[in-house]
Amino acid sequence: MVVHFTIAIIYLAGLFGLIGLIRRKDSFWVKAFVLTLVLGILATIAAGVAGVISESYDKIPPAVQPILNAHKRDGELTGVTVVIALFVQLIHTRMRKVSWIAYVFCVIAVILVSITGHLGGTMVYNHGLGVLGITRK
Repeated sequence: MVVHFTIAIIYLAGLFGLIGLIRRKDSFWVKAFVLTLVLGILATIAAGVAGVISESYDKIPPAVQPILNAHKRDGELTGVTVVIALFVQLIHTRMRKVSWIAYVFCVIAVILVSITGHLGGTMVYNHGLGVLGITRK
């Protein structure tokens, strides 16, 4: 269930970043953007750890392996993109306003986490990975 926090937090970062770009003089949204980026990084790490643990207990059917590989790759790219967004935000504007460049990276992270979530849902709901007793090692 920790994976759902990653999705929600990164979506919130995108929303807070957008509001911060619109309301340039309100520093609350900049702080909210940075905080959700930090939380997004932590949640992405937690989701990755949960995935590694889950993978070690599940028997991965050959038909699911390509989906799992794409899911892991996109999850890692999501984390890297959020780290870049945070780094750019902290370096570029020093918390005075939301950086357009950081926001673009955040939007990319939103897209990546959406794709990653879709792949995860496909594995669970279409293939029963992690939920069917027969998939256990």
